[in-house]
Parts: sequence; structure tokens; C-alpha cells
Amino acid sequence: MSINGITGLDHLVVAVRDLDKAQEAYSRLGFTVTPRGHHTELKSANHTVMFGSGTYVELLGIEDKRPANAHYSAFLLKREGIAAVALKTDDARAAREPLTAAGFPAEEAVDFGRPVDLPGGVRDARFTITQIDPETTPGGRVFLCQHHTPDVVWRPDCLEHANSATGLAAFVVAADDPDSVAAAYGRLFGVPVTVRGSARVVETGTAPLIVATPDRLHWTWTDDPAFETPRPFFAGMVVRIADPAKAQQALQKSKFPTVGGNGVLRVGSASAGGAMVAFVAQDFDLDALIP
Repeated sequence: MSINGITGLDHLVVAVRDLDKAQEAYSRLGFTVTPRGHHTELKSANHTVMFGSGTYVELLGIEDKRPANAHYSAFLLKREGIAAVALKTDDARAAREPLTAAGFPAEEAVDFGRPVDLPGGVRDARFTITQIDPETTPGGRVFLCQHHTPDVVWRPDCLEHANSATGLAAFVVAADDPDSVAAAYGRLFGVPVTVRGSARVVETGTAPLIVATPDRLHWTWTDDPAFETPRPFFAGMVVRIADPAKAQQALQKSKFPTVGGNGVLRVGSASAGGAMVAFVAQDFDLDALIP
């Protein structure tokens, strides 16, 4: 089902100042990280962590400051972390009109790509994106992303992870007023907001969006330095794992500080490019994540 041209959450963009360091960090966390790609038109570079569920995490660095990457350059002057969220769409250009009609003004669609080395030779991964006015999406920038070459992006050799990760279970936003923030995203996705304990949940069609106050999120990520960020902000991600023992082994091997308990393995933002990461089993009930 498509509401406002949106069919789900596509990927999270983790903006970092040192792309080599971020690649190493996510590899140490047990993820399979793809080789570096270069966005020719946007003058940015990336690595991705791909999941068979149709979602992924993008580690993004700026190669040369341009108007097209101004948001990320400005973001990185303040901090690292989740700087944007990409939403799935079948037609980024056609989505502009319904988005604007729904109260989410959107820019003209932009086409871009990046070359990818494949066994059969180099192919371009091609995308069309439509940026939504950030004044209407509390916490950060949101854009629609249409994949023209999904077979180039979701390659079988990139989907297996040492930590047994299978996909994004949730995307987390820290807010002082969860009701108003969640309401905005409920309108964007065209769904009612669900109250789950102290959190507010918005179903996206893939991984749900969870909005909660920092004091509630401390239960999941203890006293993470990211909570000093002005709110609302895109705080972190919850990742599904097929084998908790493999995930625990990978995190122990990483030597990063890890907190475990109540079915959740937690990694702080200092270890993951400014994004807080939690790992939960396939059958974990997200209602238990935030009491």
C-alpha cells in the first residue's frame, strides 16, 4: 500500500566525518560493509550495510562541499549520527504532488547514481530522490528514494553478517514531546499513532518509527552522550538478529562497550558513527524495548 507515494522505510543515512573509521567500526560490530561508493553528482562517498529485508544503513561522508550535500555538511559541523531517513517509493517524481497536498512540501526530484564494481564489470546504481521540507519532519531530514537498479544495491554477497543481522526492527527518535512528533509522522505515513507504554509508534510499512523521551531511552542506551543533542533528533536504530549468540560473540570481539539485558544488546553512539544501535532477536517484542 502506498500513502503519499510512500511504501515503507528504505534506509538510514549515518553521516560521519571519517568514513574509513566508520567502515571499520561497523565491520567490527559484525556487519558486512560494502566497498566504498562515490556519488558522482553529489560529491559524497558511502559504504552500506545491506539487509535481506529490503532495508539498509548508509554510512555517508562528504568528499567536496556542494549545494547538493549542504545538509550533511552542516550536520557534520555539529555532530555525527543519523542525519536523514530515506523512504521507499515506486515513483519519486509522482510522489511530490500528494506529499505537498498532505502538508509536506517537496522539492523537485533529483536523479543521481554511483558506479559499483560487480563480478561481470562495473554497473551504475541509479536512484531518484525527492526531498521533503525539513520544517515538516521533526528530528531531521526525510526524503523519498526510488531504486532503479535494486539488483545492484541488494547483492547476495552483501546480505550475510557475522552478527546474524537480518534487518531494521525499528528507527528511534528522541523527543521531549513524543505526541506531537509522532503525530507529524503519522500524517506523513497516513497511519494512526499507537501508544506503547511511554513510547509512540508509527508503522511505516517496513520498520516502525518509535518516538520516546530521553529518560525512557536511557533504559535502552544508558547515559549515551548523544542525549546531549538538542531535541527532537534521530537517535538510533534497532536491528533484528537471527542468532543472539553470534551477535554477542561479534560484539565481544569488537571490544566496544556493550550492555546486555532483557533480550537487548546495546551499543553506544561513540562506537557506531554517532548512532545508537540495539540488537534484538527475531521474536523480540518491541513493546518491551521502552517501558
